[in-house]
Amino acid sequence: MTLPGNPDALAERAATYVSSASRIERAADDLRALAYASTARSLDAIRERSGQVAGDLSAAHGRYAGTAHALVEYAAALRDAHRKADEADASEAYAERHAGSAGTQVSALDRHVRSLEQSAAPAANIETAERQLADARAAARRYDDAASAAREAHEQARRDMEQAAQRAMALIDSAIDATNEGWLDRVGNFFEGLGSFFADLAKWVGDFLQDLWDELQRLVSTVLALVGTVLILALVYALLSLIPVIGPLIAALVVGLLAGFLLSSILSDVLKPTPQVSEYDRTRREKRDSQGEPTDLAHAIKDAGYVDSLGHYTADSADETVIKVTKVVDADGVVRWRVALPSTQEWLSRFNGDQGAVNDLDSNLALMLTPSLRSQYERAVLQAMQQAGVGPDDPVMLVGFSQGGIMAGHLAAYNSDYNWDAVVVAGAPIDSMPIPSSTTVVSVQHDGDPVPRLDSVISLGTGGYAQQRPNWTTINTPSPLAAQGVGGIHNASAYNSTLQSQIDRVPPATQDDLNAYFIGDGSTYGYDTTYYSWQEK
Repeated sequence: MTLPGNPDALAERAATYVSSASRIERAADDLRALAYASTARSLDAIRERSGQVAGDLSAAHGRYAGTAHALVEYAAALRDAHRKADEADASEAYAERHAGSAGTQVSALDRHVRSLEQSAAPAANIETAERQLADARAAARRYDDAASAAREAHEQARRDMEQAAQRAMALIDSAIDATNEGWLDRVGNFFEGLGSFFADLAKWVGDFLQDLWDELQRLVSTVLALVGTVLILALVYALLSLIPVIGPLIAALVVGLLAGFLLSSILSDVLKPTPQVSEYDRTRREKRDSQGEPTDLAHAIKDAGYVDSLGHYTADSADETVIKVTKVVDADGVVRWRVALPSTQEWLSRFNGDQGAVNDLDSNLALMLTPSLRSQYERAVLQAMQQAGVGPDDPVMLVGFSQGGIMAGHLAAYNSDYNWDAVVVAGAPIDSMPIPSSTTVVSVQHDGDPVPRLDSVISLGTGGYAQQRPNWTTINTPSPLAAQGVGGIHNASAYNSTLQSQIDRVPPATQDDLNAYFIGDGSTYGYDTTYYSWQEK
């Protein structure tokens, strides 16, 4: 993980400031010499003006010199932090590589010991094999410890860099504040304060109106979804009532049970507190299963499929919800964020209890039927983004498959806490969501996939049709795994392949804009990935 910043460029810029400060200081000295050397009364005005300008130049010199020295000091600290981080990354790669080999050796020796025991081999042979196994396990632990130490060294370098940055900012502020005493400065500060007041007032009003608009959209969508659900239940009742062996009474009972199930599922999610969000340390198996960072928009869905595989203590459990947050910095210092959201991993929580993951059936129903009520999933994602350091104006791309795509569209449509610049989803019913035109949307839908069509039912025909707009591209095409049935149609891997093969259907300008969120873009300078997880309380 490369640290942000360019030490050489910063050092060059700092040297420019030092040179400018020296030239300013020489000019101030020359003006003072003129003021003190001239004695003619006719030159009094010039002498007085020279002294004033010299004083102003001295103040400017203080600012330039203070800024220059702060930048020089920070450039050295930044270069040292980069060196330490690069060394730590190399050590981690070395340790991880040998840890993998050691793990393979442990597995082989473990099988060898069991084979000797089962074949009643001589005790001496078994003891020798067991010593070799113990040595191999110790070596594996050493490499694991070395990798952990290297990661900590990288993080320490990052902390050192941040501390140096804070010190540089403090020094620059001190240099500017110490010379910010001129009349023009004071007048400027006065009007600056007025401007700041009105700017803050305008921002408050804008935020208030934006929040009000968000809530109105949530409320309208919730009413439409609930009315659609009521109509569906009424249709179910009418159809069941027509069956002679069932009749109106049993039909009413069935519909009541369905309504109760929906209500209890939604309330069980939205009434619970926000889960505790923390950084997630992937297991060795999860790291091994990673296929690497997606390099461009065509490979974006790969992230969505990968986060679905995280947080499972066993193959059949869904113990934690895990998201991936990737920070991408371009050569101009612009920071972009890519957030990968998992799909539904737990379907039977109403019957066998919650396993821990919040990306379950309950949150699915809450997202689709009651967008005005914030699910645990939504609240936790926003908390994770805050912990990651995502700024309110930083461009953000949301990536998701199925329920992950629902969450992506939901945030872009109903939340204004962040700058939702792009939404890339697969197999998700987002067509009826009021996503603003300022958000670029790429939606992939396989022919015969029932999930993307769900919103056409609950939206009462007001939406739910594939969108093709200047900011919205929908790719409809058969699944490459269609022969496997619904499991091959509604499938993250299949959708990943589809987007790669159909990427030319996305306008070239859109591809260029969205490729900036990936490490393969030519302007990308560095990136950093962090995983966050939480469990249902």
